[in-house]
Amino acid sequence: MPRTPLIRTTQHPYHIVCRSNNREWFYLPISDFWNILLEVLAREAVAHKLRVHALVLMSNHFHLLATSLDGNLDEPMGYLLREVCREVNKQANRINHVFGGPYKWSLITNTSYYLHCLKYIYRNPVNAQICNRVEEYPFSTLTAHSDPTRVPFSLVHWKWSGDWLKWGDFQSVLNWLNTPYPHGLNDYLKVALRHRQFKFPKDRNTRKVPGYFWEDLNRTFNLNSAPHQK
Repeated sequence: MPRTPLIRTTQHPYHIVCRSNNREWFYLPISDFWNILLEVLAREAVAHKLRVHALVLMSNHFHLLATSLDGNLDEPMGYLLREVCREVNKQANRINHVFGGPYKWSLITNTSYYLHCLKYIYRNPVNAQICNRVEEYPFSTLTAHSDPTRVPFSLVHWKWSGDWLKWGDFQSVLNWLNTPYPHGLNDYLKVALRHRQFKFPKDRNTRKVPGYFWEDLNRTFNLNSAPHQK
């Protein structure tokens, strides 16, 4: 089956998932893989092409939220996966594939979707029961907000992501990230992120996105003016 054509844009970020070959361990201790991933992301070939908003590494995949600076996402992502594979194989003394196939992506087209995606990414280790709180997980760019030296590139949030993402009140942000999604919303997020453009499923009767999808954001950050999908 041919791959879905990439939607090329510089205006909206992408949620990107890359999985290991056969969904196995990445062949190295996760701390070593994390260092390799950060080092390649900081290289000029990627750093001048991608603006990274968030990154979380799990045992056999990673989540990346990023915006393409020239509309050619495939170029820096191709370099990233190729060079990470090369470095991992060098350190692990292997010659096999590290990644199980092309990266998967979903375009994030408005503020509410961006915030839901950001929270979904940072809560991955908590949902996997690896840690109790998002800030406890070491293989996450969230650590850079308390110690910028832990990530070798700047994290820049999407220009339309809302004033609160200036992270001035970091404790409030942590409280929000550590609040579980209500109404089984996490499962709906997984479905939404499988689309080429992030899209919540609509109620079959009303043909609208159920209102409780916005409650978590509106109640906490007063995002009533954020654009919602009709």
